[in-house]
Amino acid sequence: MERDDIKALLELYFEGQTTLQQEQALSNYFLTESNLPSEFAPYKAIFGAFAEAKEVSTTVQPKVVKPQRSWPILWGVAASLSAAACLALGVFVWVTEPQNQSADLVCYVDGIEITDSDMVRAEAERILASAAADVNQAMAQIEKINILNKR
Repeated sequence: MERDDIKALLELYFEGQTTLQQEQALSNYFLTESNLPSEFAPYKAIFGAFAEAKEVSTTVQPKVVKPQRSWPILWGVAASLSAAACLALGVFVWVTEPQNQSADLVCYVDGIEITDSDMVRAEAERILASAAADVNQAMAQIEKINILNKR
């Protein structure tokens, strides 16, 4: 190749307008030519570095991250279930209590004494519904975790 051809190709190369064949010709010229003019010495180093970079192969091992257990969710489910069970047992004992006894009904909700049985029953149903909603939400979270663990 002529000196002027090399200069023209280098100018096109650094402007990003060369074809793959022209780039290959430049690379071959700088890697194989033994008598290079001194003005082309930096380009020999550049194309030599590109050739070395092609030979380097890297292998990247993907890092598998296992999802952590969500113990707070499990504790929340356990607490909700135990609270619901205690409440249900209390309601069961209260409902199955013999009616001929003259014991007064006293229930405390948020520190307030309630003696009306309808209000107590309504509050118990509200608490049970809230506990059931908490359990359903926790079970949905556990299902999501199980789906992620299966991947």
